[in-house]
Amino acid sequence: MTKVVFIINSLTGGGAERIMARLLGNSAAKADGAELHLILLDVEPAAYTVPSSIIVHQLDTRGSLVGGLRQLWHKINELAPDICVSFLTRSNLLSILICRIKGIRCVISERVNTSSHHPRNAAGYLARFLTYIGYRHASRVIAVSSGIAKDLSENYAVPLANISAIPNPIDGEMIRKNGAAPVDLPHARPLIVGMGRLVPNKNFAMLIDAFAQLDSQGTLLIMGEGPLLAALEQQTAELGLQDQVVFAGFRENPFSIIKAADCYVLPSNGEGFPNGLVEAMCLGTPVISTNCHSGPSEILDDRPYFPIEAATECQYGLLVPTNDAKSLAQAMRQVLAPDQQRDRSALALQGASRYALDATIEQYWRAIRG
Repeated sequence: MTKVVFIINSLTGGGAERIMARLLGNSAAKADGAELHLILLDVEPAAYTVPSSIIVHQLDTRGSLVGGLRQLWHKINELAPDICVSFLTRSNLLSILICRIKGIRCVISERVNTSSHHPRNAAGYLARFLTYIGYRHASRVIAVSSGIAKDLSENYAVPLANISAIPNPIDGEMIRKNGAAPVDLPHARPLIVGMGRLVPNKNFAMLIDAFAQLDSQGTLLIMGEGPLLAALEQQTAELGLQDQVVFAGFRENPFSIIKAADCYVLPSNGEGFPNGLVEAMCLGTPVISTNCHSGPSEILDDRPYFPIEAATECQYGLLVPTNDAKSLAQAMRQVLAPDQQRDRSALALQGASRYALDATIEQYWRAIRG
């Protein structure tokens, strides 16, 4: 029996973690009877669950690359898998090193545009260097957008023949079912929603600045947790928006809120394949995204990244330049215009229909098996 080990830092509340759980939860019919294991590198509260058929192994590497190498080496040695599949940079680098030494097929998934995602500091430069040294040695690299595939090939010497560009699996049926759940939203309209980790790269500070420019009596509701919460709350207070900006924390079911929204906004400086953007489209919520590397232009306009200088109408939503609060405010005015909602909702649904769950899971397993 083939033994496949999946590796990720944790199942805490993030996009990569959600997709790992979704992949494992929908793999029974595609895995051809393989024995499936999941290794979690760090002890973190789990926001997502996996089927009971998946054998879970909990390590305690405390975010350490060096400590993680020792612990993961022993666990891989114990399990002796045929294939390792990893998500996120630290898990990927550890998996590549161990699998190359042990002669195990190594499949990694790159979730972000490496060139734009990592910060311009010592840690960011180290991550880029290790990506350059390591990723070319993976048996197969799954990139969640063609923009990431291009970045890895051009800037990190990963052979294009070793890269499979596969979008994240989106469970439209589950999203729509959860979106139909009743939700109490005692907030003034229009309701603008954003979702993600409260970290610099997600750039919720720019979204708050853009909302301030609307001079609206509506509400901006941000779902997510992270280290910037206090700073964002302070920014909101300084702008006099504390009664209009709601920090709603992590929500196990964000979809009923997104469905109720008048607009969903992704303000990031860098993405790979922004799950929340497609999930909002599945619910028929009009969407706006920054034109960051990589993913949004492919999702909203069926083409790789292209430069823009102002709010730009696309096939399924609007793109705005990164770090441009003025353009984002203009895009929100366009989307919230009274005669826009029905058409934009239909376009969002049409765009979401391109991401079918079963077909995407099958693509993942073709790449895993090689």
